[in-house]
Amino acid sequence: MIRVIGFYRWKEGANFNHEYYRSEHMRLTKEALLPHGLLRLESDQYLSKRTPVEGEIIAASNAYFPSIDVAQAAMAAAGAALMSDVPNYTNLQPEIRLSIVTTQD
Repeated sequence: MIRVIGFYRWKEGANFNHEYYRSEHMRLTKEALLPHGLLRLESDQYLSKRTPVEGEIIAASNAYFPSIDVAQAAMAAAGAALMSDVPNYTNLQPEIRLSIVTTQD
């Protein structure tokens, strides 16, 4: 299984609307990626008792696909549409990483 991780690092002067990200952006992401092999979608809001420091990850999404080829094709098909929604919830640029997911039962 492949996980596509989109995460956001804090920087001075940034804004991030977690409510919009959790509800609207994740809905749009699911709609855009389901036809392209999406298996599961998650979002994370990282918790801290203090104001984030420069470079600290404050939010992430995890999209799961059956293979690297499916994940790459999905991102090619839907990436531009998803990126066009980013200014609706933040002025940060997402960083994208792919990983192989291994589970042990």
